[in-house]
Amino acid sequence: MAGAHAERVKELEEFIGLLTERFKADESTFASKLEVSQRELVLLQTLDRHGPMITRELGGRFGVPVSTMTGLVDRMEKKGLVRRVRQSDDRRAISLEATPAGSLALKEHARGIEAIARGMLAALSDRDQQTLLGLLRRIREAFGLPARETGT
Repeated sequence: MAGAHAERVKELEEFIGLLTERFKADESTFASKLEVSQRELVLLQTLDRHGPMITRELGGRFGVPVSTMTGLVDRMEKKGLVRRVRQSDDRRAISLEATPAGSLALKEHARGIEAIARGMLAALSDRDQQTLLGLLRRIREAFGLPARETGT
């Protein structure tokens, strides 16, 4: 019994590795196309997903000092992917937000991820698709991961 479990763990570990490599390659290709670093891409995704944030808040999320975030934001702003916006309640505070061009680029990237998902599901019957998604939801819940909002 323990041997069978160990084999399943190993098989799942290999599958996770393959998927991780696939998604990392996709992210890297997309970042290169946008001419941004991986960190800059994550910054753009964070602003697009969670809305405007101040530099200090972003730095806290990424565990980097404000000075490092300022350099990242400067590069992203020059590329037209993010912009600085003064907050109406405190004109000294400046929020960062994804520009329409940055959001549009991420939507293009999402279509690539969607193509991968479609390919994975195409290999399965409707019943197997439902089973797979049900199992993945249970795993997500067991890990305490929130469901992503749909319809964006």
